[in-house]
Amino acid sequence: MLSHLKNIFTRSTGPPSVLLVIGNFGAMIHVLHLLPEDGTIQGFGLTTRPTTFRYRGSREQTRELIGTVTLYVGDGETPNSFLDDVETRFRKLRDNELQRSSIEVTQLVQDVLKPAALNAIHERQDRERSMHATQTYPVYVVYILRPRSGRSMTELTSFP
Repeated sequence: MLSHLKNIFTRSTGPPSVLLVIGNFGAMIHVLHLLPEDGTIQGFGLTTRPTTFRYRGSREQTRELIGTVTLYVGDGETPNSFLDDVETRFRKLRDNELQRSSIEVTQLVQDVLKPAALNAIHERQDRERSMHATQTYPVYVVYILRPRSGRSMTELTSFP
């Protein structure tokens, strides 16, 4: 019990990680979470507060708006299908350029994640207009700290 209280007040910085987020904070967002230590990629959605990102013990360090993407929702395109496309591009770039199993988060973002996301955004800008409903979403890179290494953001925990 005392050690738990001590950890609350003297929480050390956890391992860094990165999220690719599509959507507006303060509403439903769709997330691609990259764990640099083992290459795991998770996708999930959640409703957030408009303030700093906090979820299951993870907390935001910085947030960068990298662009906006217009999805043809009337044609069946969803934020999750966009993230699936980014994940496919990410894996291809990572496999081609980075053969190490664990790399620094900033290098992962600069060399792989941002190019994959920006390519997916630009590809959607160059296509013909849809005759059906469209929706434009902001796309962010969010650097986070997790409670401990290997910690999945989708694991069930006692954190709120």
